[in-house]
Amino acid sequence: MKSTMLVLVTALTFCTYTSFGKTDPEKKKVDKENKSGYAYTVDISKINSKYSEIACTTFRKKLVIVSSKKIGGLGNGVDPITNEPYTDLFCSDVEAYGELSQPILFSRILNTKANEGQVSFSPDENTIYYTRSERNNSLNYKLYKAELEKDSYGKWINEIELTVSSDDYSIENPHVSQDGKFLYFSSNMRGGFGGFDIYKAKINEDGSIGNPENLGRTINTSEDEKYPHTAKNGVELFFSSKGHNSFGGYDIFLSTVADYNYTLPKNLGYSVNSEKDEIAFIFIDERKGVFSSNKDNKNNAFNLYRFQSRVVYNELNGIVISEEDKILPNSTVILLDSEGNEVDRQVTNKDATYNFRIKPYLDYQIKVLKEGYKDYTLSFASEERELNAILKLFAK
Repeated sequence: MKSTMLVLVTALTFCTYTSFGKTDPEKKKVDKENKSGYAYTVDISKINSKYSEIACTTFRKKLVIVSSKKIGGLGNGVDPITNEPYTDLFCSDVEAYGELSQPILFSRILNTKANEGQVSFSPDENTIYYTRSERNNSLNYKLYKAELEKDSYGKWINEIELTVSSDDYSIENPHVSQDGKFLYFSSNMRGGFGGFDIYKAKINEDGSIGNPENLGRTINTSEDEKYPHTAKNGVELFFSSKGHNSFGGYDIFLSTVADYNYTLPKNLGYSVNSEKDEIAFIFIDERKGVFSSNKDNKNNAFNLYRFQSRVVYNELNGIVISEEDKILPNSTVILLDSEGNEVDRQVTNKDATYNFRIKPYLDYQIKVLKEGYKDYTLSFASEERELNAILKLFAK
């Protein structure tokens, strides 16, 4: 019995990655390392000091960072592990294209003489999850929660240590998912795949968290994985890893979340990553954000960088024909993602052609419907090139 046939023909024209006007041969070579489906333009921030500045998250349109810098003549002692002062939380106003004002101390309540770590907030910004390590064990961070007193500008109350904390392992880099349902974090607790792994835990109605769930070996490796961050769309997970064939040290990777499963991580390429460490990649809005890297600091301290991202698209072109090789206008062609969700649809015109914009390095499905003919769906992978698809339909 005959069925619909779909033939994918790879075009000879390769997709060129967006490089924001840079066309030198080395840059083209570098861009091929970017498998994320986005192009990035990156600039160093002007607020960096001789100490580390590490991005956390945003709060009331301010960027919260962790830093060892000093305000005025105040000092906080020196951590013998990092040879920098113990860290505090700072915040900075975010201006156009991620320009930042000079940081000020974030909270006199949350800043202590201990080492302050990463923080994250519930979507309504009334609950903060934060980490802290004591001076006598600065490598062991514990996870805390506090609430913002109603009608106060920044008075944090009801501070408690969450039960997931332990003297035997470290809890670091908390991040609340965009929908507020899960808390992601990194930890070297027992039972992982080696070093630090990324976990998530359900956030209960009272703000406590459930049992941690390891994200699995698609995300985690025998090396360290840290700094989870979900994008504004809620379906993309960015994180730093020393594994996944990084260029050296921590690189930033992207994985897409679908039905609680994760796609293979994709490197953001040399426009972001280097042979040193890139960490704490976060979005401020849909397109721009910041991350931290020690690539340009001879003292190995982390500087802040700001970035803008842009989606890169390929073209899927094709024609619908019959088994007699006659064109079939007025055919419905539907583009689906790997989960079967409709991305776009078109009705072929008089020449029976169609055209879709698709993202590279993703799995898609294409379906064609035509009265009097059998419909059929086939999966295909979008790579770093344009595709031509000839859809041949057979009569019922």
